[in-house]
Amino acid sequence: MNQIMQCLWAIVMAMCATQMAHAAPSINVAVAANFAAPLQKLLPEFEAASGINVRVSVGSSGALFAQIQHGAPYDLFLSADSKRPQALVASGRIAASAVQTYAVGHLALLGNIDGLSDPRLTAAGTRVAIAEPDIAPYGRAAKQLLEQAGLWEKLAPGLIRGTNIQQTLQFWQTGNVDVAFIAASQCVTYQLTCQTLPDNYAPIIQQLAVTGKGESSIAAKKLAAFLRSPKIQSQLAEAGYAPLASGPAEGRH
Repeated sequence: MNQIMQCLWAIVMAMCATQMAHAAPSINVAVAANFAAPLQKLLPEFEAASGINVRVSVGSSGALFAQIQHGAPYDLFLSADSKRPQALVASGRIAASAVQTYAVGHLALLGNIDGLSDPRLTAAGTRVAIAEPDIAPYGRAAKQLLEQAGLWEKLAPGLIRGTNIQQTLQFWQTGNVDVAFIAASQCVTYQLTCQTLPDNYAPIIQQLAVTGKGESSIAAKKLAAFLRSPKIQSQLAEAGYAPLASGPAEGRH
């Protein structure tokens, strides 16, 4: 009987080992707030096709970059700019080949005003929100745009600043501001009526960085290739991003 039990136990252990060997790989992805909703919409297709499970953490590009620099176990970083991925290269954290552009973003204006020339934008009592320029790329772009329009010095003292572009939108959704400078992709995601803005700011070139090692790196590269594929780029164009072909695909700024 003992021999039979030992054989059965050996069989069970072998089956468990086989299942573990074929368990679906998983990766941790850090994504900038502007791309969180589009990514979540795309992931079911990727996971079904690849068998890779994706765990997502959302935040500002600056905050996620700091976490990676301090050893956070992310396998793929989807930044809202090129600055942070390139900084990872400069610091020796990753190789230059681990960085690629996956999207080019646009700013949009949300609120009951008629563009930057509308006097209501600078009127007393008008509450305006942008993402914090020091940590959020879309906030930096909004600052550049307002500087070009000669409005920054007047608006800056009273601006309500979100830690990321998602919080900036939430300020408007909750009625805490009258006007918000947000990502054009958010207008599509949340079906909002937004106004287009002139591109008087440095291109919002969104780059990814493969930060994982070993098998995690391989899985992360598959997701990176998926996001850059013509099919997905076509979908991202409909989601408020410029197709890679229309912008500097591997540019830096």
